[in-house]
Formats: sequence, C-alpha cells, structure tokens
Amino acid sequence: MTCKGEKVMTYKDQFVVEVKVDGQILRVRDGAVYLPYGCEYSILLKNLNSKKAAVNVSIDGEDVLDNSSLIITPLGTHELKGFLKNQTAKNRFRFIQKTKQIQEHRGDKVDDGLLRVEFAFEAPKPDPIIKKVIREVEEHHHHHHHDYWPRFTYYNSNDDWNYRGMSGNVCGASMNGNESQPTATYSSNVTMDSLGVSGELNAPLADEGITVKGSEISESYHYTSIGKLEEASVIILTLKGIHNSPGVSVQQPITVSSKLTCSSCGTKSKSSFKFCPNCGTFLE
Repeated sequence: MTCKGEKVMTYKDQFVVEVKVDGQILRVRDGAVYLPYGCEYSILLKNLNSKKAAVNVSIDGEDVLDNSSLIITPLGTHELKGFLKNQTAKNRFRFIQKTKQIQEHRGDKVDDGLLRVEFAFEAPKPDPIIKKVIREVEEHHHHHHHDYWPRFTYYNSNDDWNYRGMSGNVCGASMNGNESQPTATYSSNVTMDSLGVSGELNAPLADEGITVKGSEISESYHYTSIGKLEEASVIILTLKGIHNSPGVSVQQPITVSSKLTCSSCGTKSKSSFKFCPNCGTFLE
C-alpha cells in the first residue's frame, strides 16, 4: 500500500524519471527520493511518447552528459548509470553524505541534492513545399495570324517556411537541413547556476547528500539524429540520504594524510587508492 504523498513513478508529459538502487525502483515521497548513504544508483528514463525525445540530465547543478543530450526512441527506455565523458560512461553515480568537512571544502550550492531532467520531443515534420505550375494561354493578333504565347506562373503554397532555419540536436550533434554534424551544442538547453554560500556555514542536515563519482564502468554511446524539437519540460527530484542505522548523526570525518586530494571532501589519500577512504568519491 502506498502512503499519502508517496508514489511509485515520477511521470510528466508522457515521460518517466526514476531512481534505481540494486535494481529496485525507489519510491518518491513529496518530490524526494531517499537513498542509503554510500550507495550507487542509476537513473531510469522512459519515453512514453510516439516521438523521439532529447534529454539533458544534471545532478547537483552539474551536467552529467558532458554537454550532450541523450536521444531516447519512441516508447523507449534507457538506464543512465554514470557520468559521461567523451561518449563513454566511466563512473557510476554514488550518493554520499554532505558532512561538515565536505561543506567547508567545496561549499554549499543551491542545487545540491537535485536531480534535474529536461526533455523535449521531436516536433512533427512540416508539410512539404508544393509547387504548382499554371499554364496560361493568350491569343495575340498579328497580321491575321494566331500565335500562342505560353506563360508559366510558379506558385509556392508555403513561402513563409524555409528549411535553412531548421536545426536540432542529437546526443551532442546538431542537424541543419538533411546533414548532421557532431557538435557539443544544444540550443534548447537551460543552464541552472550553482550559487555559493558566503559567510559562516551552518552544519548540513542529517539527510543532505551529494552525488560523486563511484566505481568504474565503461558504457559507450554513439551519435544519432533528431529533428527540430518541441518546447522542453523539466522533472526535478530531490535526493536525500538515510543511514543504515537509524538515529546516526553527521560525524566529523577523519583526515588521512597522503598524495591524492578528494574533490568532494578534501581528504588526502595514498596514490594507490582509487576511492576516497572518507567519503567514497572516485579519485582522479
């Protein structure tokens, strides 16, 4: 039975966004999804429309698709498992607790904990340009001979529409007319700025978390094509954390002295470490 304010799927305008952990879809409660700290998760994207959809995804205000867009086929489903870089997903999404140390190292951002999915469906193709040829015959008198002078009038039934202005985007590629050239632009993309908080920082709440790079994967993507897009819509979910043991408060993490510095919490680790021993972020 589903509790009040709780739902199984996040659905809007024939598009579904879900968060999965260990192969299970997490319930949404009042726009928030609760994840265990330290877990790795994926994002399930489902297009229920009969048209292609171009999708942009950002987490904590960061574009996780490397300035590209995912193209999901009509009635298609895609599970996004990690951060893309050069058309390859290389690290899974890992959700960690935002401790006081992490907060002091990287600062607070207004969109921390937010999963933002922007999607736009492919617009219907316009009617083809039709040219009608009308032959008018006029009689001309000259020396009592009847000569016929044909005149041709060309009529364009759709003079106001021009294919040269048509553009679209496809997983980091753009289309002009019938030709597709890969670029890294997306005309409909809406950027959400991350604002730092100045002054003395308040301690983070027990359920505040951020998404960092997790275990290594290798999933390749390729360029495809899509036409002109309709107006975009947005689905936003708040990611919140839960402890495996109830009642555990935010603890001050222990710093480990070494060569590599974690981008999330600032902890230094040995050069042989792949993950931060403090917060679990992938070390680069």
